[in-house]
Amino acid sequence: MTPMSDVMVLLLTFFMLSANFVKNEVVKVVTPSSQTESKVPKSATLDIMIKPDTLNKGTAQEKIIGRVFLATDKVVTMENALDTLLTKDFTKYKKDFYNNNVKVEKLWTTFKAETQIGVPMKDLAAFLGKTHEEMVKDLKAGGVPLDSIDGGMSEFQFWVKALKAGYKKWYKDVTDEKNETLSASEKAELPTKLDICIKADKETPYSTFKLVINELQDIMESRYKLLTQYKKPVEEKGE
Repeated sequence: MTPMSDVMVLLLTFFMLSANFVKNEVVKVVTPSSQTESKVPKSATLDIMIKPDTLNKGTAQEKIIGRVFLATDKVVTMENALDTLLTKDFTKYKKDFYNNNVKVEKLWTTFKAETQIGVPMKDLAAFLGKTHEEMVKDLKAGGVPLDSIDGGMSEFQFWVKALKAGYKKWYKDVTDEKNETLSASEKAELPTKLDICIKADKETPYSTFKLVINELQDIMESRYKLLTQYKKPVEEKGE
């Protein structure tokens, strides 16, 4: 007989690998209405949220901008993405997250507990070291930078590519024939890649929305879903 402890470990591992966590979004947006009934995937999504913000409110320099945030439903995807960025594209910040090639557990644990990515890489370590209240305040006033870095890709583009690659790595590991955590039928039902879903607030400046679309197209990401609130068509009454 298989010891009960072994069974419990297998079940725990299964739920950790296959579960999709409910997103408790700090930054929320109000999407525009539409009459489209297409369903959004329940898992394996890369959510791009665009929230409007007013700078210099009440002054002659008042300006509405859009702040961009990223989220996905699998913790391991986010962890893989950050690890890739620190070891390949943003190596100068690796020292903040590793001590002699060993992960600084407190920072990584806090990062994995976050549901949204929305601060520049240069500020990420300091951000994760703050209290929850301070983090919420900073996140709402933040956003992933869309500016080109030295004429190349932006942080937004780096994150999108890293998150998609992070999910791909998880999918490859969990569907490996040597990995017996999931059954063959369960592996077959897993999405093979992340679906990009754009959730823009109805007050978002078109310039920011257009920039996000252009940046996705520049990295060959031309397939995405635009999320809206369903509004049931009004039936015309017969005379």
